[in-house]
Amino acid sequence: MALATLGLLAALPATLATGLRVLSPTTERWAKAAAFIPYGLVFWLPAAVLLALAAVRAWRHRSSGRVTLSLLSLVTVAGLGATIVWHAPAFTVDQQATTTAPLTVVSLNVAQTADPAAVARAAQGADVVVFLEAAQHWAQSMPASFRQEFPYQGPEPGDVEDAVIFSRHPVTPMGPLPTSSMGQWTATVDTPQLGEVRVVGVHPCNPYCRGGLWAQEAATLRGWLADLDRSIPTVVAGDFNAVDDHVTMRALYADGWRSAAHLAGAGFVRTWPANRRIPPMIGIDHVLVDQRLTATAFSTFHVPGTDHLGVRAVIAGTGVQ
Repeated sequence: MALATLGLLAALPATLATGLRVLSPTTERWAKAAAFIPYGLVFWLPAAVLLALAAVRAWRHRSSGRVTLSLLSLVTVAGLGATIVWHAPAFTVDQQATTTAPLTVVSLNVAQTADPAAVARAAQGADVVVFLEAAQHWAQSMPASFRQEFPYQGPEPGDVEDAVIFSRHPVTPMGPLPTSSMGQWTATVDTPQLGEVRVVGVHPCNPYCRGGLWAQEAATLRGWLADLDRSIPTVVAGDFNAVDDHVTMRALYADGWRSAAHLAGAGFVRTWPANRRIPPMIGIDHVLVDQRLTATAFSTFHVPGTDHLGVRAVIAGTGVQ
């Protein structure tokens, strides 16, 4: 009885997580809950084991509930299997061959207060750096060493408003994205590895914005990306305010965008909140690439003064046109 009770208790949050994955909620309240869908695996596993043991014991003692327990055990195994299938791609390295030298992209939501010196150290060696929630005064406070390593930027210093792209290679600013609650920007970077690369720094609204803005701004971003001229490789980096299981991210993946973390087999990447005593709980900071690109490495880093971990993706061309 105790095994069955514990198994059913574990199955409750697991069922909720799976239900949220299947139903794909778009309301802010349920979007907040859906951010924890990956943790369904943590509950499905003990639920399956406990109910299986309870079923075996019931059959041995020929208890009246043995058929019910067997069915419940099968349900938990099915839930566990579905969850594994959903998340297995994040742990599987892309086998596509690369055809160019690597390009390193760093992205960080600096929350306007990240330590500039620490950020400069973390960005060393990158080719392109994308900052979100970067107020003009913050961007201008970056140390001289950073400016020397990344002499090009978009927008221009006097026009920075929440989003800015720095590069060690020449940048052609293309302008802001459609009106949103937070600044977003795009630019073209002329790289020696890949030639021209479009870099998009994104930051759609979070589920706390209310008024349906979370779903609306994600849909606006998706539409804008769908209308892009795909003649050059494109990297989309930033704070998406959504985890891989959210319907907004799954829509982007369905459109052909690929997660650099998944391509590199980085697994369950968590980036927020990063300013607590406990590790970050959810992964809302991403780097996406189109079919022309793949990722060979993906990692996170911590700097003081922001509630986000930064992400670093090493990408390369695939030869796909």
